[in-house]
This record gives sequence, C-alpha cells and structure tokens, in this order.
Amino acid sequence: MKMDEKAVSEAIGFILILGLVLTGIALVTLYGYPVLVKEQSSTDVKNMERAMIVIQNDMKSLCFKNVPYKESTLQVSGGTLEVIDAGDYGGHITVSNGTDPKEYPLGALTYRSDRGTEVITLENGAVMTRQEGAAGSAMLAEPRWFYDEPTKTFVVYIMNITTDEPMAKSGMATVRMKLNSSNTQAMPVSYGNKVTVRYVSGSSGDHSVAWENYLTALGMRKTALNEYEWNTANKPVGKLIIKEYKIKILGI
Repeated sequence: MKMDEKAVSEAIGFILILGLVLTGIALVTLYGYPVLVKEQSSTDVKNMERAMIVIQNDMKSLCFKNVPYKESTLQVSGGTLEVIDAGDYGGHITVSNGTDPKEYPLGALTYRSDRGTEVITLENGAVMTRQEGAAGSAMLAEPRWFYDEPTKTFVVYIMNITTDEPMAKSGMATVRMKLNSSNTQAMPVSYGNKVTVRYVSGSSGDHSVAWENYLTALGMRKTALNEYEWNTANKPVGKLIIKEYKIKILGI
C-alpha cells in the first residue's frame, strides 16, 4: 500500500470515530438532558413538599403548643417561595351554624417551580399540590378539623397568614413566624339547622378539589359548588367551635 493510501485510510477512520462521538453527544443532549432536568425538577419539588410540611408543623406548634416564635431554614431550589397576605390573597372560608355565617380570610405560602408546572401551597393549615394550568389538586398534609361524637361538637381551625409586605425568595430561606392572636367562638347549633362550609380559592390557584376530598372524607356532604354541610342524619352537631389563629410571617 502506498503512503498516500495509508494517509487516506487514517483520515477516514478519524472521521468515522469523530462522527460516532458527535452522534453520541447529540443523542445524550437530545434525550438525556431533558431527563436529567426532569429528575432535578422532581427532586426540588419533593424537597419543597417536605419543607412545607415542616413549616406546617411549626404553625401547629405556634397554635396548639403556646410556642411564641418559630423559624425554619430551608433550601428553595428550582423555584420561588412566596408569602401572600390574607388581605391580598382573596381566598377565604365561610362557616355557618345555620343562622350566623362567619367569613375568614386565609393567606398562603406558595412555591412555584421554575422548571415545571408544580405549585405547592400551605393554606389554612393544609399543604396542597397542583399543576399550573391544569384542573385538580391534592392534599399532601391535612389540617386539624374534627368531629367529637360524644359531645356532638364540630371543631374548625382557621389559620390566617399575614405579612407586612410581599415576600418572595429563592435559594436559602429562613421562614420566621409568630402567633399574633387567637380567638375561639362557640356557636350553638339549633335543632334543624345545619353546619355549612364554603371554600373560595385564592391567588395561588384553585385547590377546591383538594378541599372537597378532605371535607367529604371528614363526613360533610357537597350541596353546591364549593359548598358543604355536615351530615346531620348520622352525626348531629349540637355545638360548632371555630378556633381562629392569626400567624404573622416576619421574614423569609
């Protein structure tokens, strides 16, 4: 074989090897990178779900254990954590003993993913998740409402979130909060009257499905869009107790 033929063979071999390498890089970029991004986004969302449940437990400590102040440090990755004051949120719950309806604004902490469509919201003591632009939602951690059968008492907890100014944070965040005030109302339920609850979603998105699943599992019956009443035939309510807690977020 002549020297020029050897050179052509080596050049062809180099071109073939380079082509295979470039093809492999292209395939990894085309198919592998989106998978890696999706996995990272899923990890970020799972971490924020756990972080929101930690914040929920901090709020429970403020409300139920007489702890004056709580703070939690967390990593907000792949998205933004936002605090929405009850006055700006728009979401509220209306509770009635059949004659005297009470409306309670809520407020919320909301995480929105930058890489995906996931939205996680802590609202009225419940941690919920949904997909931006899609119908439906699910409750990851429930609030503390309950029915006491021996005393025929239905207890409703309202957690009102307030802040002095809008807050949003990515990266490392320290959620600092305190209990501003608490109030308990005991409302008698006369024979023939029914306890009703009406839920209105706020600016973090529609979580009506999550609340519907929770309230119906609790024993309430859906009577209209986002409206529920206690099933008095099986478990009559003689007293309605509403415990309202106003939690102030000092900073994130």
